Amino acid sequence: MMSQLVRYAPVLSLIARVSPRRILEVGSGSQGLGKFLVRRFVGAETDFSDYTGGTRRPSPWMLAVRADAAALPFAAGAFDLVLMIDVLEHVPPGVRAGLVRECARVARGALAIGFPSGGLAEAHDRQLDRWLGARGLQRPGWLAEHLRHPFPTAGEVAVALDGARCRVLDNEWLPAHRFFLRWEARDRGARYSALLADLLAPTDWDWRGHRASTNALRVIARPLTPLLGLLDRRPAYRTLVVVEKERAREAPPC
Repeated sequence: MMSQLVRYAPVLSLIARVSPRRILEVGSGSQGLGKFLVRRFVGAETDFSDYTGGTRRPSPWMLAVRADAAALPFAAGAFDLVLMIDVLEHVPPGVRAGLVRECARVARGALAIGFPSGGLAEAHDRQLDRWLGARGLQRPGWLAEHLRHPFPTAGEVAVALDGARCRVLDNEWLPAHRFFLRWEARDRGARYSALLADLLAPTDWDWRGHRASTNALRVIARPLTPLLGLLDRRPAYRTLVVVEKERAREAPPC
């Protein structure tokens, strides 16, 4: 869906730029990068059910590894790129530093950690919870967990990274995030959002598997994909902390 595509858009740009051979996504769920990137990667997750309560088939592009993010079963420096997107807000503050350090341990080249951050983002989620309740719509499991703990901060992540040099980026303009989540809260909106995300996603396209009209929409929509970067502006719902170990001298301290 569009909310997911916008979340991953800066990560996809990072992958295109650094061309990592081995990618790990921590807290991937059943799909993770596999929704938008047609290449092999490892997904580490404790529960691949995606809050459905049942078993979900992992993305065919993902090697699914059931693992605790606090004790990843990989050697130090095993991956050229390690991602942890929208995970920290789901765990208590006292646990977060350990997860960040473990991701940094297995990352050889680059590390990207994204998370909702700031008072405006927290207020948005509380408003979304009230909006869903007022309309009799189900509150998703991820939202319940968001409301349980204060959101992470870039400073909190920086301390866990022990002063590593990094870039702190804004991800997903808050009004756009609000629009996408309310659109996707209903079944019809979720279907249209998923279709639009498929049309815009920088993935290979199965031309034979779609109708001519859908293929035509793909041709029209695909050149608009770079415009997704315009949504990475303030006030942002999400912060993305990026550490590129090979370019550390060029980046400011976190």
